[in-house]
Amino acid sequence: MLTRSRSLPVGMIPTISLTPSTSWNSFEQFRTSGANALATITAGTVGTLQTKTGQYRILNENDFQQLVGLAGDVERLQQGLSVVMRAVRVVENHPEDADTLALLVETVSMLGNISTVLPTRSSFPPLEPEDIPAESEDEVILAPELLNRPLG
Repeated sequence: MLTRSRSLPVGMIPTISLTPSTSWNSFEQFRTSGANALATITAGTVGTLQTKTGQYRILNENDFQQLVGLAGDVERLQQGLSVVMRAVRVVENHPEDADTLALLVETVSMLGNISTVLPTRSSFPPLEPEDIPAESEDEVILAPELLNRPLG
């Protein structure tokens, strides 16, 4: 659910601080721990899963959504700074034009008070899994008791 964006005073910009939590050295170790393994990953903590194919980080939903929101804010800042850089180039090419100088001043002033001007959100729309249909030749087994276990 989206909430209404609002400006926050300096020092009130939300930050995220993540600390390491549980670590699993194999997928099998993670799998055999069951749901209890995920109970140790609380708000502000990150679990680590090391597999043969790579290292993975596990976050709870609120931390993940906050990171997605912060990434969106960073992208918006990058775009704003890109506009400022374009305005600077226009002023370099046309230093006598009062309109281009006014545009640069207005653009810089919009970004000048970043910490108080940028809207922040207390929550972000959750990411939803895409509806990707299974291919007809793929066998989908939904009942766990019907799955073949390699060691059981």
